[in-house]
Parts: sequence; structure tokens; C-alpha cells
Amino acid sequence: MNFSKGTVRGSPYVGVFCSATDDYALVPFSVQPKELRLVEEKLEASAIRASIGNSGLLGVLAKGIGNKFAVSSLADRNEVKALEKEGLEVLAVQENYTATGNLMALNKSGAIASPLFSEKAVTALGKFFGTKIEQMAIGGNELSGACVTVTNKGLIANPNISESEFERLETLFRVRGMATTANFGDLMVGNSIVANSKGAIVGEKTSGSELSRIDEGLRGD
Repeated sequence: MNFSKGTVRGSPYVGVFCSATDDYALVPFSVQPKELRLVEEKLEASAIRASIGNSGLLGVLAKGIGNKFAVSSLADRNEVKALEKEGLEVLAVQENYTATGNLMALNKSGAIASPLFSEKAVTALGKFFGTKIEQMAIGGNELSGACVTVTNKGLIANPNISESEFERLETLFRVRGMATTANFGDLMVGNSIVANSKGAIVGEKTSGSELSRIDEGLRGD
């Protein structure tokens, strides 16, 4: 598995600015050339420069698997069309809560969504991704997607997660994982990690002990 510390737009909060699947990685237009190379090399994914709602916060505003991405309702028609021209299937989630990437997590086996999402939005997401979606908070935090980083191989979760919640995630996603912080104490691990089944980039402030736990969790060992 490819593994590296790094930044996106000069920030260690790589998961805020980048959203990745095994095939594609959405990156801001303002990404630095060396950061773009790092994303493509470590994730072995095709990087697509994009914006959602005229924002580069792609990890906050989008979440996907394969060539499918659910994006915030803030995305305008031209932004959606631009993604579709790159070969992506796009669902603009019509929901009052617009931080779509922070509100859900998924892999090929299952998905979770924040309790903040309406029943209508959850139904639309389940139909789009072709999977059942369970609504749950993580350790009392309703930003479920920001509390979890999951791939088809492993799982990282906010360390405030309860034992029963962690077991539920491992069962749902059918992977083993690890509860840890990133970026020297960040509980919202989804903001500090961008990963797929082939690799991961973690924020450059991540400590050695955090890096070891993240590596173990994403490998699913």
C-alpha cells in the first residue's frame, strides 16, 4: 500500500480538500503541481481538478465510490456537467445540510450517513450507490463522514467511538480497522486523511505513533 504524509493547497487537512475513490480523486483547481503528483502516485487514481459551489473544499462537499460521487446541493449545473464530462456519475444531494462529504462514508460493502440527513436524501443516496445506508453518529458526533475514513481494505475512526459503534462499522464495511487521531491530535480523521484501497495521504503534522496506527488500520491487518 502506498503511504505518505503530505498537504493539499499547503494544508495538512488533506481530507478537507480532496475526495478519492479507487479510480478518481477530486482536487481543487489551486492544488500545487507537487501535491497533484503525490495524489496520483500514492492513490494510483486519476486526479480531476474541480470545484463545488465555487469552493475547493472537495472532501467536505463530496463522497464517492468507483466513478460515482454524491456532491453537495451547492454544486451548480456547470460544475456537475464538468464532472460528468470526466466520466463520473454525479448526484447532487438536495438537502439542507450541504457538507455531503462530512456526512457520509462508504465502501463497496456498505455506507453510513449522518442522522442529520433526511429520509428522502438517504433513500436517494442508497438508490444512487446501490447500497443500504445506515444512519448513525460516531461517538456522539453527527458528522459521521468526518469521523471515519474507510476503504475496501480498512477503516480509521474517531477515537471517541464506542466499542459497539466500532463493531457495527467493521460489520457493515466488512473490514478491520483502528481508532486513532491524525495530524497530531485531530479527532476528525476524515479531515486529515485521504485514502483508497491502493494508498493514503495523511496530513504532514501526523505523529509517528498516529502514522503507525493509521497504516495498520487502513491495511486491515
